[in-house]
Amino acid sequence: MKPPIRAATALFLLTWPLTACGVSGGDGLFERCVPKEATTANTAELEGSYEGSQEAKGTRLTLTARPGQSGGTLTVENWPTGDSFRDELGPSFSGTGTWEIDHPSGSAKHPLLRLQFDPPKPDMPTPHTIDLLSIGIDAKRTFIYDNKDPDTCPHFRLQLREK
Repeated sequence: MKPPIRAATALFLLTWPLTACGVSGGDGLFERCVPKEATTANTAELEGSYEGSQEAKGTRLTLTARPGQSGGTLTVENWPTGDSFRDELGPSFSGTGTWEIDHPSGSAKHPLLRLQFDPPKPDMPTPHTIDLLSIGIDAKRTFIYDNKDPDTCPHFRLQLREK
């Protein structure tokens, strides 16, 4: 192998976990920091309590299903406040609301988790608040996350705690 190719290969191997949303597992294999976006998701799979990490550290979300509906009610703790009301409400808020699975049209679209928060004060919406999250499910884990850049690990992510 020629030196420039060796250097390029080494650089790729060093940066691949960062750009491909991967971390090295204990067995030497690579595992994504969050599962790939789900092609399907249902209410029963998403119901439960989520704990945040990275930028969502200290954030909690509980999703409760409504029988016969694609969604239900939610409770949040330490959810990041949108820019418009940060001065009045602080950097985060706790509250309630509703949730549903949004199925965008088009074959390449993935289902999304749509959150609708009850206003923290009468007549006060929560604009610019994170309210549309990607859903990642694999055999071991369920994550919801803000998928700003699909080529990097999401910084705002919450994982479903064991039921």
